[in-house]
Amino acid sequence: MSKIFNISLQVEAENQEQLEDKLQAFQDLQDHLSHEDFLQAVDVVVENPEIVEFIKEVAPEEGKELSMTDYIGIARKAFQRFG
Repeated sequence: MSKIFNISLQVEAENQEQLEDKLQAFQDLQDHLSHEDFLQAVDVVVENPEIVEFIKEVAPEEGKELSMTDYIGIARKAFQRFG
């Protein structure tokens, strides 16, 4: 059975809006990833921070579906950059 814990957290942000964005991102990850996937995602980002820029670069625009050609292109870019 899950419990709810109250924590004290320090978050670096330039302003209130950025703070809210960061906290919302954390909440979104917590809501949509399993515990194990959440921890693995954090490990990947911490070990390879450049992956965030890569994801921004290859992520489709909102509402756009990726084609098989898009997936192959993304895989090729990933291999060239990280392989």
